[in-house]
Amino acid sequence: MSICKNKVFNRFLFFSLVFFLLGVAISSIVRFRPEVSKEIQPARSNTVEIRIQQREIIGHLERIEDKIIVPRKNLSDAQ
Repeated sequence: MSICKNKVFNRFLFFSLVFFLLGVAISSIVRFRPEVSKEIQPARSNTVEIRIQQREIIGHLERIEDKIIVPRKNLSDAQ
């Protein structure tokens, strides 16, 4: 470390070197850490969930359709 008469410069230089070394250490730890193996879920479970959601949506839409179409048929039958 460079020795200077200015105390502020020496402190700034010291803390900047400490933060630089700390940053290099942390980045090397993060970069070379062992990767955790992720359990791969079979694609089938995702498709099963999607099919269940689609069935629920279709059921809701059919109920809405029955509520809307049935009263219109009753009005046309009454005339």
